[in-house]
Amino acid sequence: MIKQSIKHKDSIMQVWRCCYVCKNTIGLHKHHIFEGRNRNNSEEDGLWLYLCAKHHNMSDEGIHFNKELDLKVKKEAEKRWLEYYNKTIDDFIKRYGKNYIE
Repeated sequence: MIKQSIKHKDSIMQVWRCCYVCKNTIGLHKHHIFEGRNRNNSEEDGLWLYLCAKHHNMSDEGIHFNKELDLKVKKEAEKRWLEYYNKTIDDFIKRYGKNYIE
C-alpha cells in the first residue's frame, strides 16, 4: 500500500513570513494550530502560522504553554476557516471535532 503524502498548502492565517504574535522574522517555527489527529487537517486547510521561538515553545509565553494564546489563535483560525471555505460551524465541528468560537 502506498501512503499518500499530505497536500501542503499555504497558510490562510497570514500572508507575511513573520511571527504571528510579535512580527519578528528571525528563527521562525511553523505551528499547526490544531494538533494531534487534526494536524493533517491543519496542514491541508492552511491552518498553520509562523511563530518565533519565544512565542512557539521556548518560553512561558509560547503557544504550547500559554493556554490563553492557544485558545485565541484557535478561535481566530476557526473564524478564518469558516470565511475562507464558506462553511458552517457544523462543518467545522465535523472536520475538527470541536467549536472554539461559541
